[in-house]
Order: sequence, then C-alpha cells, then structure tokens
Amino acid sequence: MRKLHLCIFILAALCGGSTSAAGQDRPFVFSVTTPTEVSAPQVRVDYELGLGESTFHQQTSNGPEQRIGLQATRGRLTFVGHVGVSTSATDTYQSSQQGELLVSLLAPGASRLALAVGGGVLHEPGGANVLLTRIVAGRETTAMRLHGNLLFQKPFAAGRDAVDLITSVGWAARLTPTLSIGVEAIGEDLEGFWDPSEAEGGARLLAGPSLHIAPPQQRWQFSIAGGPTFHATTSGRASEAVRNLPPITATRDFALRTTFACRF
Repeated sequence: MRKLHLCIFILAALCGGSTSAAGQDRPFVFSVTTPTEVSAPQVRVDYELGLGESTFHQQTSNGPEQRIGLQATRGRLTFVGHVGVSTSATDTYQSSQQGELLVSLLAPGASRLALAVGGGVLHEPGGANVLLTRIVAGRETTAMRLHGNLLFQKPFAAGRDAVDLITSVGWAARLTPTLSIGVEAIGEDLEGFWDPSEAEGGARLLAGPSLHIAPPQQRWQFSIAGGPTFHATTSGRASEAVRNLPPITATRDFALRTTFACRF
C-alpha cells in the first residue's frame, strides 16, 4: 500500500507543471474514450477512487478499490491499463490487473466522431481471468461531448455467467474551456434482465451528475460522477467479479467515483 501512496505522490508532483498542449483528456469516469482529433502520441496517468458500499467488488466484505491507470494513444491505437488495490475484511490486500488495446475505425480528424473496437484481459483478485471485448463510440463539438461503451466479459471460472454485459454513456456540456458538467449512466450485468440465475446478483443501474475540470494549459484534470444505484433484478448470488457499482441486493444504494489525472 505504501508503494501505491508513493505513486500518487509522484503523480501529483508531475502534474504540477504546465503544458503547451491540451493533452489527452478524460471527460468521463465510467467510460473509456478515444481521440476524435489528430494529435501527437499522448499518455495519461490516472488515480481513481470509488466510494459506496462494497464498491468495485461483489463480495460484501471487500472495501473500496484504488486504481492507478494508464492510457496511451498513437495514431489509431489506444492502450488502456490499470492496477487496482483493495482491502478485505481481514485487512489483507487484494489486487486486480487489466489491459486492453483499442483500434479506431475512423481516422481522427476526419470528423468529430469516434468509433473504436478492441479487447484485452482482466485478472481478478480471486484469480479468475476474464476476456474483454469493448466497443467505444463518441461525438464531440465545441459545445458538448457524448461518449459511450459496450463491454462484453467472458470469465474463465466455474459458477460464473457465460458472458457479462456492461454498458455506459456520458454527456457533458462545455461551460468554459476548463469546466464541463453533464450526466453519466452505467448498467452492469444487464444479462440479469433475462437470466434469473445471473451470477453477480442481478442487473444494476446508475445515473447521476458529473463534473470535469481540465485547465487547458495545465497537465492535471479532475472528474467526479455518481448517484443512486438501482438494483433492477435480484438473483441472490454473488461472485468476486470486479464491478463499479455496489453488489448489495437492496432496492437502492449509491456509488461515487473520482479520478485525478496527469496528461503528458
């Protein structure tokens, strides 16, 4: 855990300087975005923290997870990876690792549209490996942003679903060059709508406000989003799947997620 705190300190120190380029932006916390404009190779480092009961994991004994992430873009290729650390009820540490490679189907700069596909692997704290396939779509103008993801997960573990379906969408209005406000929504384990024995407890939905601060001449940026979580279906099951929304099968709960990023 001390190594994670050291990484956070180093990230904050690196973000202290200014930059002449806008750098790679992260306008939403629940959705991965790919560039819509032509730019030089870019790298962004993120620190993420989720708040909410049993956030990020299905087991109720697990606490919030902190994540250190990296997103690098060169041409039409975007690499996304992160390492997550959380504490259990016995004060032991658990970690997850994830890496994905996305390919833009539309040339950046040809329009203000983004469309990318790709995938990767997630290694869960419980030891299970999960194959990922992601579709990214977005549109940007000088006044607003709209991005969304469709993520399919194939876990290689006994007692899990054949395929898990997760979707997210975010819309934001640019109030100033620095400040954007909007709405984000995410739906997890949507297969629970048609599978009564869904392995992660059923379908969960969240929709709430978001805030994004990114000074154009600074390296750092900050985002926050959250709101009530609705447990649309309940299966009475649970697993060690990594998730953004609380797994408790009550009718309602809440989740809040923040990110602090440094652009290079």
